[in-house]
Amino acid sequence: MGTLPAELTSFIGRQRELVEIRRLLSAGRLVTLTGAGGVGKTRLAVRVADQVAHTFPDDVWLIELGDLHDPALLAQTVTATFGIRDADEDPPGRLAEYLRDKSPLLVLDNCEHLAEACARLARDLLARAPDLRILATSRHVLGIEGERVYSVPPLAVPEVHDFADAIGLDAVTLFTERAAAVSSGFTLDSTNWSTVVEVCRRLDGLPLAIELAAVWLRTLAIDELLDRLDDTFQLLSPNPVAPQRHKSLMGTIDWSYLLCTPRQRVLWTRLVVFSGGLHLAAAEEVCSGDGIEAGDVLGLLAGLVDKSIVQTSANRAPTRFRLLQTIREYGRQKLAETGGEGALRDRHSEYFHRLAGRAQSDWDTGAGQVEVYATVRRDHANLRTALDHDLGTPERFEAGLDLVVALHFFWLHCGHLTEGRLWLARALGVNPRPSRDRARALWISAYAACLMGEPRAALPFIREAEEWGRRSGDEVVLSYTEMLTAACRFLEGDFATATALFREANTRFAAIPGYTSIKVLSLGTVAQSEAWGGDPATAVTVADEGLAACESTGELRARTHLLYARSLAQWMLGEHEAAETGLLRGLRTARLFNDILGAALSVELLSWTAAATGRTELAAERLGVANRVWPLVGGKAMLGLGRMIDEHAACEREVREALGDARFRTAFKLGVEASTGFEAALAHLLGENVAPPARVTPVRDTSEPELTSRELEVAELVAEGLTNKEIAQRLVISRRTVESHVDHILGKLGFSSRSRIPAWLAQRRG
Repeated sequence: MGTLPAELTSFIGRQRELVEIRRLLSAGRLVTLTGAGGVGKTRLAVRVADQVAHTFPDDVWLIELGDLHDPALLAQTVTATFGIRDADEDPPGRLAEYLRDKSPLLVLDNCEHLAEACARLARDLLARAPDLRILATSRHVLGIEGERVYSVPPLAVPEVHDFADAIGLDAVTLFTERAAAVSSGFTLDSTNWSTVVEVCRRLDGLPLAIELAAVWLRTLAIDELLDRLDDTFQLLSPNPVAPQRHKSLMGTIDWSYLLCTPRQRVLWTRLVVFSGGLHLAAAEEVCSGDGIEAGDVLGLLAGLVDKSIVQTSANRAPTRFRLLQTIREYGRQKLAETGGEGALRDRHSEYFHRLAGRAQSDWDTGAGQVEVYATVRRDHANLRTALDHDLGTPERFEAGLDLVVALHFFWLHCGHLTEGRLWLARALGVNPRPSRDRARALWISAYAACLMGEPRAALPFIREAEEWGRRSGDEVVLSYTEMLTAACRFLEGDFATATALFREANTRFAAIPGYTSIKVLSLGTVAQSEAWGGDPATAVTVADEGLAACESTGELRARTHLLYARSLAQWMLGEHEAAETGLLRGLRTARLFNDILGAALSVELLSWTAAATGRTELAAERLGVANRVWPLVGGKAMLGLGRMIDEHAACEREVREALGDARFRTAFKLGVEASTGFEAALAHLLGENVAPPARVTPVRDTSEPELTSRELEVAELVAEGLTNKEIAQRLVISRRTVESHVDHILGKLGFSSRSRIPAWLAQRRG
């Protein structure tokens, strides 16, 4: 799996650097590539990561931080990369726990503006996940113990005296390839090689500067390009330091800026308010005005793309545009010089308010929810930027509250609970006056707390929202507060009270004119409460009513939870085949919205249905999958629901007794190994794995796990707290051999984490 992007252009040279960085990464657990903007840190890091990916059993993960500005969201951004549901008060702790027994490589790109937060996170993760490695790129070192720093140099441009020597230079090869891409007639030959070398030397061997300059061969000959470099730099920097300036990346960007048309320059500076890229429609709305008509934006964008100022992802529809970080910083400086940044950021925010408003409306009506989720996820960085602007600008505080509320479906149902709670708390803090939006933010905060299994934290929010709803006679707010009061009772195990309140809330929702998603979703809460409360037959009837509504409206979000509720009731009624069919169908829907909670509930119940039908090995395997999926949920284990925890324990106990410890561990391990991430776990359960792990031949069923003498020796060292590397040094064996031993130990013991080995050894000695 992993998240390394495909390379859109060829990677040139850097063989010595690649070898040295791989050596550092094999010897240390944190390597930071430093260097000036445009020197090629990101391309080098991605290439190294791709070369070493096969040595990391849990893949390589690229986390791009250039568009992240709030250090408080760093951990959430990293956890989201792994598909971990953002549902925990301690995202760094949740991430460290998830990574503890894994061996991935994290590539943290563009750390400089978040250096302190990145250093803290790296320190915490490396301390708690012994097989983790981190490759970071930053203009500055992170400054933590054990960090190995590699200063990325520009491409070398030494003195050369003939054509043959010029051919071998990486800088010359880069220029030639990029020039040939824009000017089909350009080739390096015996007549132009010295000019190309001089251009590369004037650009100080900086890859980005070379690429920007090569673009101009579309309109200039190579000799003209060299002349223009000198003339332009002298024009831009008529001072004693000009000879140094014209060797810099900034000088090249200055030159590119000067060679743009006036309106292209204006558009360049306006595009900097976007984060994480943009579509044409956004550029047309936000960047038009004051000399640029909306209809002109596409042509101006095309010109900036031709000059390599703007990058595109034209292989996907609709085309998305973005600025490289260095280009964006330059544009931001120009925008500050010309003024008007505040008004432009207002327009950016207002555009994304409209996007969020449409998304909320479409989501609530059940229309195109998959597309709605994809749209919001794609512009997550822009929405963060808009929220940060609104909640940092007093005259826009109310607008910020409105935007937080409009995105409630994204926070609650699409894997961003903790981030949503941060924005909600910030918005409520700067909007203390009672209002409908404040009341809505209160019930959304309560909903988030309930989804994390925290009913006590939800109650104060519910009380304040309910008080406003009663004073104002707002039935929508009162319907939500009643449903959430019921949820609190449900989580506390008071199913009778919860069921009565859920039914009252559903009646309230039904009386509100028009269709909204919550009307169907609330039927799922009634059905689950009826089932756990002892009336599964009624639960089936209620769930069927909700599923019929889903079919008629196109509602998808509620479907997973209605299918789960009906399957839970069917399992209780002994209708196991029907229950399993519904659960597998629900899993397919859950993956559409990153609904990890819905998936975890379904995986858990799939284990119970397998056990109930005598498929004990399959039940153990599914318990292994559940063991991997539940930690992704965050919050309290199984929502802290006592009945579910008891049923889980009973299922595991029954399956262990039927299989014996050894066969249980073998089947459990199969589920664990197949579930390297959320998508992999679902693909395994749905039979979609392209190459599923081979089944391990069951070991002899004995009361004592059969570890070899070497495995026992390794287990003892794990219990002492040694890392795989330290164990390898102690036993004079390779790290890979140690990893293999640890893997065999965990498989034989049926453990998913090495942290359980010390307790097992203590009991064994006991």
